[in-house]
Amino acid sequence: MNGKVVSLNIKLPEQIQASGKSFFTGYNKIPQQKPVFLHKTHFEGDGVGDTVHHGGFDQAVCVYPFEYYKKWNSELQLDTPLVVPSFGENITPLGFLEDDVCIGDVFQMGEAVVQITQPRQPCNTLASILNCPDMIKRVVDTGRTGYYLRVLKEGPVTAGDEMVRIEKHRAGISVTEANQMKYGFEKDPEKIQRLMEVKELAEDLRQSLLKKI
Repeated sequence: MNGKVVSLNIKLPEQIQASGKSFFTGYNKIPQQKPVFLHKTHFEGDGVGDTVHHGGFDQAVCVYPFEYYKKWNSELQLDTPLVVPSFGENITPLGFLEDDVCIGDVFQMGEAVVQITQPRQPCNTLASILNCPDMIKRVVDTGRTGYYLRVLKEGPVTAGDEMVRIEKHRAGISVTEANQMKYGFEKDPEKIQRLMEVKELAEDLRQSLLKKI
């Protein structure tokens, strides 16, 4: 299964104003045309403002599918249409929606090798910057969350690189299914336990799922 890195986006954290609030955030990322080196915890020149809830080995790369921009623009009807990377993502791929990929799947993009660890958790920064108070609920209800990657092999990545799944995890639990468990839509303890047993799952999600069984 192949896809493509439509856009590679980075930004160091800065203080910004949005919806009457002030944030220290790396959300307003800038698309890059040249290769960017992917380290174990971040792309060179990239960062997060809230290091308690974002970043680290299990959230080294934030992914948000390109296909969703057309859907959101049709549904939200904003005065200014959303453009990449309006969801603060590092990688905007064509292909690899949440239904298509699983926790623990491994991908090659450029010279780097990465692995899916968990769905993305939409935060208040997203709602404030987009000026959509109900955006978190919309993202959760639609399942268009995106997801996070850990880095198995460091290396440069360039916009336009092919993105190739080189290993599908044997458990076969999709990001969509993980979302259903994470947000309480799926309450079956056996299914939740099965996800928790995936050793490649991000540890913070595993701990939160413990409270659901």
